[in-house]
Amino acid sequence: MIEDIEDIRNARYMSFYSPPTTEQANNFTKVVIETIKATEQRQRRRKANDERAFQETVGRIVGDLLIGYEQEANQWSFHEMYPAAFSDLSVGYKLFRSTVETLSNARLVVVAKGRNHKPMEFEEGVSTFINGLATRFQPTSTLINLASVHDISKGSYQDHFVTQLPRNVIEVRLSKKEGEGSGRKMKPKQTKRFLEIEEQLKSINEFTSTFTFEGMRFSGFRRLFNEGDRADFDYNHGGRLYHADGQGYIGMPKEKRSRIKINGESVVEIDINASYLTIMHGLKQQPLPNREDIYAVDNLPREVVKKWFAISFGVKKFHRQWLKGNVKDLKENCPDYRTWMTAKVVEKAVLEYFPFMADWSSRDIGWSNLMFIESEIIIGTMLELMNDHNIPSLPVHDCIIVRKSDQELAMRILSEQFRIKTGLIPKLKVN
Repeated sequence: MIEDIEDIRNARYMSFYSPPTTEQANNFTKVVIETIKATEQRQRRRKANDERAFQETVGRIVGDLLIGYEQEANQWSFHEMYPAAFSDLSVGYKLFRSTVETLSNARLVVVAKGRNHKPMEFEEGVSTFINGLATRFQPTSTLINLASVHDISKGSYQDHFVTQLPRNVIEVRLSKKEGEGSGRKMKPKQTKRFLEIEEQLKSINEFTSTFTFEGMRFSGFRRLFNEGDRADFDYNHGGRLYHADGQGYIGMPKEKRSRIKINGESVVEIDINASYLTIMHGLKQQPLPNREDIYAVDNLPREVVKKWFAISFGVKKFHRQWLKGNVKDLKENCPDYRTWMTAKVVEKAVLEYFPFMADWSSRDIGWSNLMFIESEIIIGTMLELMNDHNIPSLPVHDCIIVRKSDQELAMRILSEQFRIKTGLIPKLKVN
């Protein structure tokens, strides 16, 4: 039985970019394949091409699972279980589905099945259902011990399954349906804009891979676009950069990211203060408030104001009341929170300070537009640092990480890119 639901929630994304690359890893994979075949009840042998694809799939799955087991405290990895989610990957949906089923039957992998997916019959007691989560996978002790027999132990998985730069660097998702955390993947259309973005990202990945990193590993970037089913979509919604091998360093706590080193040098994290709100000022041609903290509203704690904007920017209209999760979060992270600070009370106070937000619900612009502008600012900064100054950078949504020696130049370029895209100079914070 799977007991800790929180461990399942905090899983690592499976990218399938880590095939076996050493003699030990190849020998280990062969034994895994033999173990799988011993449990299969096939009437016919696989054709030569199917056999090669099967062996490659097994290698990429076990490599991914072992790295996830090593990287994440919870030791779980996940991937959505529908065909479009595999459209741009080196592993196909049908083969992945059948392979993980055989791995489960062979007691090499534990499966926690997502409730929203089509049924997959796993051994009784192995599967569970988690509402709103993709299917999760974890290597069993049998698989871990089998790897150890081949001199592949925890701490060395990444040496035997070396992560490759992604071949496909653009991901597109449909608009979110009610209750979904994110929209489902769709096959990207290879327009002129697609090809331009693809070339940008591949050049960034190749360049960044020439540097050495401590405290993280670099597996390349992918750019995720949203609302790909909109009539006006042309790679202009969403567009954030993510570490290709799951969240990677992006999912680390900020304190842990601060210990990253690039070519042996310590780093700083340059953050755009109130990024979305600042972009909104630019779009509405409003000057930034003449105060140090843009979220400062009389008689309201900063965290309450920030939370209100974060929620508002994520929906089409103002919320009538805090959700239970919002209240819980405010109570935990905002010592000054009071129960009288209802969503409507906060809305009224905020709109007195930011009257241009009053027509938010009737405006064509939404979160995906704000995210796209923000992502273009970050990408523009990275490209200028790379092309004009030979300087690497690591994006974290509305921040970039650079070496300490590059801080001043990076701040100037980030400010200028923001001005070009919005007409405003942002407030920057260095961590």
